[in-house]
Amino acid sequence: MTTLTTEVREKIKYKFHERMLWTRFGTLFLGLWLIASPETFGYAHAPSRYSDWISGLLLILFSLLSMRHKRSGWIWGSCLVGIWLQFAPLAFWAKEPVIYLNDTLIGVLAIAFCVLVPLRPQELEIGPQIPPGWTYNPSAWQQRIPVIFFAVVGWFIARYLASFQLHYIHTVWDPFFGMGTEKVITSMISQRFPVPDAGLGAMAYSLEALMGAKGGVRRWHTMPWIVVIFGILVVPLGFISILLVMLQPIAVGAWCGLCLIIALCMLIMLALTVDEVVAVCQYLARIHREKKPFWRTFFLGSEYNDDSVDTRTPSFHEPLGKNIKGMVWGVTIPWNLILTALAGIWILATDRLLGFSGLLADNADVCGALMVVFSIISWAEVTRSLRLVNIVIAIWYGIAPWVLGGANTTNIWHSGIVAVFVIILSLFRGKIKEKYGSWDRCIF
Repeated sequence: MTTLTTEVREKIKYKFHERMLWTRFGTLFLGLWLIASPETFGYAHAPSRYSDWISGLLLILFSLLSMRHKRSGWIWGSCLVGIWLQFAPLAFWAKEPVIYLNDTLIGVLAIAFCVLVPLRPQELEIGPQIPPGWTYNPSAWQQRIPVIFFAVVGWFIARYLASFQLHYIHTVWDPFFGMGTEKVITSMISQRFPVPDAGLGAMAYSLEALMGAKGGVRRWHTMPWIVVIFGILVVPLGFISILLVMLQPIAVGAWCGLCLIIALCMLIMLALTVDEVVAVCQYLARIHREKKPFWRTFFLGSEYNDDSVDTRTPSFHEPLGKNIKGMVWGVTIPWNLILTALAGIWILATDRLLGFSGLLADNADVCGALMVVFSIISWAEVTRSLRLVNIVIAIWYGIAPWVLGGANTTNIWHSGIVAVFVIILSLFRGKIKEKYGSWDRCIF
């Protein structure tokens, strides 16, 4: 193996910067577009006019500053402006739909010019593609495409809901619950947010899609920070948003059909994303143990000098069936976890029909939602052990009628039978097809 000297690396980075100058000119054009937008589209909303003018000037400034190789980091200023542009129409409650459309699209493009364009030259994208001890590459494009797809679906739905909250449209369609969506997104809880909460969701989903598309097939060790940010957007924030959606009957007294579709997308994304996060955590833990420069590796990536190739992941020229299988490596759906998810849905759907009321009904909604969430998350092999959380939930669900009071004989028998059913099913781990290095001992 030949180790590249610092001088050689700098020459490679300099030539790469020259090849990527088109992104700076693209950002400059976006700045000019924003400056012209208020007059072109006839903005009547003064705060949005000033926001676009200032944002446009900043994009031009950051693009010019980042033209020089030694100042290329200024392009991240454009990324921050792009994030602001997605938030500005919400913060100002922009009264014209063209403002929301223009700012969010230009914001996405500004972030894309910074984030999607590789930060590392291809000459430095070397090293193993499959993490040590693993049987597949969690950063392969086949693994990330479904996540990007579901993030885009969530983005479109959330933008639609935000348009209603911003009063651009006067009705909102619900595929399952009639006026349920409208009741939820106009509820007191939603109105207490200083900005349209659906717009915040759209902003998060767009960032998830962009972060999912960033980096190559080695990004688990060449761009750890990207995977960590991506994981934060999808895993903890996604988990919280899913629970909020599932608890709508308690908070609002209605279901939002479109919100449930988004929650399903988030659950699938979470199950498909968590393996890459585990791979990055394993790699960073090894860097820490070996006392190598942790933060330098975290932000600038690895400096492997071997070129191990992933021979398992199919190319996109191979049959579609092979590529589809590659999308779900690391995820299996055991029959028992399907049944525990259905048990959670059963609780959500039938608690009030079976005579649950008051605090007991609210408890049933919480337990049912949690069972669904932990069952689907546990479809990912690296998080299969989380199925055991359902045992704790089931135990509480079974004893809740005795503890909370207000139960009748039907409640007691129903809770006990469902609890025993979920406890028994959660004991079985199900098949684990892949290997995950040191993480294997955490799968039980």
